[in-house]
Amino acid sequence: YNEYKSYLSTRMLYQRYIEVGRVCYIRLGDYAGKLCVIVDLVDQKHLLVDGPTTGVPRTVVRINQVSITDIKIDIPRGCKSKKVRVESEKAEVTSKFQNSGLFKKAEAKRSKAAMDDFGRFKARVAKVSRNRKIRSTVRKLKKS
Repeated sequence: YNEYKSYLSTRMLYQRYIEVGRVCYIRLGDYAGKLCVIVDLVDQKHLLVDGPTTGVPRTVVRINQVSITDIKIDIPRGCKSKKVRVESEKAEVTSKFQNSGLFKKAEAKRSKAAMDDFGRFKARVAKVSRNRKIRSTVRKLKKS
């Protein structure tokens, strides 16, 4: 117990901070589904972001519209779009993001939203059969 308690006390609570140079994924708004980089903090609820490689112009977004990623590039506060483009290409931001769990989750959501009626039916049938197998296995394990 003491080892676990010391582990909790030494472990940092947050690893992703809202800071200049942090790469974000825009979840809501006009540029939803695109990557951007934090260029400056406007106030406690707004960020100035820029995404020259992904088609996001320099704009102000609310913090609740973006998801913070683990990726960070080294840029000064308030730098120009050209510097953001150079640094993000040098850090290979898009390829790193495509290997992240956030990208995979967004792709799954996008593909589920693009399903037609028959696709939804097939998914439901597969889910029902999978759950039946699980339920029968659990019942067998409970009996023994």
